[in-house]
Amino acid sequence: MLHDIIHELEPAERFLYAKLLAHLASVDNSISKVEMAFFEQRLGATLLSPERKQQLREGMGQTIDLGAHLKIMKPRTIKLALRDICLMTMVDREIVASERAVLLQVATAAGLTSQHVDQLLEWVVKGFHWMQNGYNVLNI
Repeated sequence: MLHDIIHELEPAERFLYAKLLAHLASVDNSISKVEMAFFEQRLGATLLSPERKQQLREGMGQTIDLGAHLKIMKPRTIKLALRDICLMTMVDREIVASERAVLLQVATAAGLTSQHVDQLLEWVVKGFHWMQNGYNVLNI
């Protein structure tokens, strides 16, 4: 597993973080297999209890009041969530308008701009290339 710091957040913050990821996964009214796999991977990084993880899974597809949700999150948690929702948005290699709107709203809540979102999305693309190089080395 790559180094991450999600597990260092307080449990309540980790839950809010994961709830935001669940919201983004379904904001385009469909959850793809690859989005679900990414969500489950990030959910594992939260180290939440099995009961809390199940609660989050069952809540996928339900709408949340994003503005109210972001107001109760700490800025550091919002920034980490922004990083990961940028990754999640790109797993299917396209960003729809509803996803972009969420990215921008989350960035604003963290005191960031659309330029930060664009930089994160560029970082994601570079990461995809890095991962592809690993497959190329293995010839798979």
